[in-house]
Amino acid sequence: MKKLKNLLFIICLVVLGVSLVSCKTKGNEETKVVKIGILQLATHSALDSAREGFIDQLKEAGYVDKQNISITVKNPEGDPNTVNQMATDLVRSCDLVLGIATDAAVALQNAAEIEGKNIPILFTAVTDAVKAGLVESNEKPGKNVTGTSDINPVKEQIQLLKELLPDTEKFGIIYNVSEINSGVQADLAKAEAVNQNLECKVRTVSDASDIAATVSALISDGCTAIYIPTDNLIAANMPAVTSVTDEKKIPTICGEAGCVLGGGTITYGVNYYALGKQTANQAIQILFNNVSPSNIPVGMQTSPEELDIVINEESVNKLGITIPDSIKKRMK
Repeated sequence: MKKLKNLLFIICLVVLGVSLVSCKTKGNEETKVVKIGILQLATHSALDSAREGFIDQLKEAGYVDKQNISITVKNPEGDPNTVNQMATDLVRSCDLVLGIATDAAVALQNAAEIEGKNIPILFTAVTDAVKAGLVESNEKPGKNVTGTSDINPVKEQIQLLKELLPDTEKFGIIYNVSEINSGVQADLAKAEAVNQNLECKVRTVSDASDIAATVSALISDGCTAIYIPTDNLIAANMPAVTSVTDEKKIPTICGEAGCVLGGGTITYGVNYYALGKQTANQAIQILFNNVSPSNIPVGMQTSPEELDIVINEESVNKLGITIPDSIKKRMK
């Protein structure tokens, strides 16, 4: 009898121990914090807005940094060596990563391949994800990568230039030759210029120190307006543009609102905050609804309801431009 009691006592201890381990494991699973890494290529308003929209939408959906998720943000300020190291650090430590701008997204993709990590990779503020090698197609990404594109309504932007400045016959395009996004948009702008019976002159830069001189050269070429696609280098150095255009009374039609807020004249383009929120919804699908990135099409803003006309009143006044009623009526 005594042996039986001892045996029953031991069995009870074993059962209790297994229960405690089970409860502890379950508790750890329930409190697991998902780690999200954000690699933002540089600081300027468009990329900042995309990041803010992404984080805010996660919060609105109940996923809050330092509570049930952990968000790490890194910013190399455009330095190519630093962006690669930061990308490696993030793919090593995170469950999902987001690249804001093409070079950041490509760096994350390369780092994941080198490290042998098959983690989901999202991107935003990328104009042509196919050309950048991030996805196989916008409709069917086909990899562990998807996201949102900031492809601009370039055709409508050139039409806006013509509407704002009906007497313009020649405009200039300036962009950073190293940015794939900018080259894609410049080509689209040149094609639309032909449709609008406009002549255009393209000049590129490779460094911020080249910008002012290049803008001056375009004006010397006879350009009476400057078109600036979404370009991280130009956006971060708009004062170099406006130091010339303001003096020469030359308006700038910009690819995105950040350049307008930085001194440009007008844009009809993507809302980057909304684009960031759209990307966050993709993250939620991947992390919490078990949807594969390969099955999530690349998101875009294409309807007039999603796009914004933004005007810099100070620039308009400096240049002595009158905004047509046809443009004012379309402003939100």
